[in-house]
Amino acid sequence: MTRKTFATLLLVLFVSSLTIAQQKSDEKVISTKTVQGRTIGFQMGDYQHVDIRRTNGRRKSFFVFKGGIDYFLAVHKNSLVTYTYDVADVNIPENGGRTRVERITSAKIGNLTFEKWWKKETASSSIEELDKKYGPIVAKYEIK
Repeated sequence: MTRKTFATLLLVLFVSSLTIAQQKSDEKVISTKTVQGRTIGFQMGDYQHVDIRRTNGRRKSFFVFKGGIDYFLAVHKNSLVTYTYDVADVNIPENGGRTRVERITSAKIGNLTFEKWWKKETASSSIEELDKKYGPIVAKYEIK
């Protein structure tokens, strides 16, 4: 990795952390819930969404704000997943400000949690490498 690439990556991470810190101060979690189902695919727009089919057959969609969780869900697309999500009031400028959303915060398949999987993946690969490896899988399951 060149110095310029490294410096750019550091700048992006710094700005992202400031944005996340600002978002967290502008948000209010109303409740945290879980639901079981299977990942159908991803919608891309101003924000990414994951669509799932719950065990009762109904579809549900969640905002995806957490980095890497889309990779985990795409890799395990056909698995039965326990999704953890927040119902939260967050600032979405494109929607005029404070908006109530349902956002995915974690996922678990059997004993494998997203957090354990992500820790292992990031220990052995850079974010750029992970995006190159898993980004095409997420794109493959894009719902148009």
